[in-house]
Amino acid sequence: MPHGLDFFEKSKVSLMTTDHSVTILTIEDDQLVRKAITAYLQRLGYLVLQATDGEEGLEIFRRAHPDLVLTDLRLPKLDGMALLSTIQKESPDTPVIIVSGMGTLEDAIKALKLGARDYVTKPITDMGLLEHAAARALERVRLIKENRRYQSFLEEEVQKKNAELQQAQKLEAIGTLAGGIAHDFNNILAAIIGFTELALLKTEKESEVADYLGQVQKAGRRAKELVLQLLTFSRKTDTKRHPIQAALIIKEALKFTQATLPATARISHFINAKETMILADPTEIHQIITNLCTNAFHALPDEQGTITVTLDDVNNSTDELRKQPKPAVGNYLQLTVSDDGCGMDQKIQNSIFNPFFTTKEKEQGTGLGLSVVHGIVTDIGGTIKVKSEADKGSTFTLLFPAIETSTQETVPVVSLPCGNERILFVDDEEELRLLAERMLTYLGYSVLCCSSGQDALEKFKEDTAAFDLVITDQSMPQMPGTELTKEILAITPGLPILLYTGYSSMIDKEKAMAMGIRGFLLKPLSISTMAQEIRSILDN
Repeated sequence: MPHGLDFFEKSKVSLMTTDHSVTILTIEDDQLVRKAITAYLQRLGYLVLQATDGEEGLEIFRRAHPDLVLTDLRLPKLDGMALLSTIQKESPDTPVIIVSGMGTLEDAIKALKLGARDYVTKPITDMGLLEHAAARALERVRLIKENRRYQSFLEEEVQKKNAELQQAQKLEAIGTLAGGIAHDFNNILAAIIGFTELALLKTEKESEVADYLGQVQKAGRRAKELVLQLLTFSRKTDTKRHPIQAALIIKEALKFTQATLPATARISHFINAKETMILADPTEIHQIITNLCTNAFHALPDEQGTITVTLDDVNNSTDELRKQPKPAVGNYLQLTVSDDGCGMDQKIQNSIFNPFFTTKEKEQGTGLGLSVVHGIVTDIGGTIKVKSEADKGSTFTLLFPAIETSTQETVPVVSLPCGNERILFVDDEEELRLLAERMLTYLGYSVLCCSSGQDALEKFKEDTAAFDLVITDQSMPQMPGTELTKEILAITPGLPILLYTGYSSMIDKEKAMAMGIRGFLLKPLSISTMAQEIRSILDN
């Protein structure tokens, strides 16, 4: 009796835990045995199919695709060994358990070699053995499938990580290239901007020539800003907010974004506010454009339609600005991104700026794009809102506080701090040596120019008291500016040195000051910046 109670409790547990969607095919020509097995398995919660011979069993197997097959070895029409072999060829993952009372040890070994998961002998005195064998076979199949899914997931992750690694390597290569380009471009721009400033100093202020030179100067500063963007996008400079001409960055970002979209999606832009400055990081503006345009693209039906980007100047008297919660007094830069896509209902609009909220497929988005945009805009001090209706498209309106721009840089400097000290100037670029000689001479200084660190060091050693200040470029062959600085300071500690560079991954202002360098400037330099820095160093 205790044994019977134990068996009943085990069966009760099995009935409670068995997956009712599992189908078992039992193939047995003995009607009593077949019915006993079927009744027992059904009590356990399995769906049971029955066949009386091998051919019928194979037909049911091919039609119903059961999860488990129980078969006798001695069957009419098609014996169990042949049936087992066929099932293993057609569906190797389907477990087969041999239930036989007439087989020999050799039969059992042969069956297991052919792929049988287990072998139960008849008569079955304890149906618990059959239950255990079935559960074990099904669990093995489950683990195999789970392992395959996990293996597939790992393979996908490896492919994804390899793709990310390749992309990171590409970006690193681009960043390295950007550093070299920035150095060369800054040298070119230094000559263009510098000689233009010298020309302006010797030109009548209101003349036509002065106007032409002013346009050259303006274009040079624009090119300087683009070089800074190049370095920022490639992460070769710290991401710091500074006055930027947003229109330039937005135009460049739109070019990049359009190149990533199919020809069926077109970006139409109207950049009306071309000169307005805002306090921002170029990378952040690039992120805003990329995320908003990408979202707009995904909203287009069948990836076809138009994305419209508009940039305008507005002030706090406009209707648009009055709708904002707390519009500050002043002028604003308004960026609008519209699409003619599927639009959004109010419920979705209420959640779009929440992190990880997305209406896209799992592979298409993370739900972070608009959250990032919102964070950037509010951190800058701006505002963002959306206007949308289902099937009528969406419009995102962003407002950035405009900043006042100084006009001092666009006109010739009348009064510059001058001096009569002796300066050793070092740069491997001939044009920059010529420019420095003209600028410094104009400011009243005595100048000796050298084309390399070695040449400058030799001239310095000839008379260590001959110079009051050394100005040196950083990026020079054989002996960079920092090495020249170490040599000079070892000979004459405390001698003022001004280091300037177009780009260097090895030195920044903090590192330069720690070395004992008194001044650190970035190319291209204006004559006013150089004049002020020189006097600041020498007077202190």
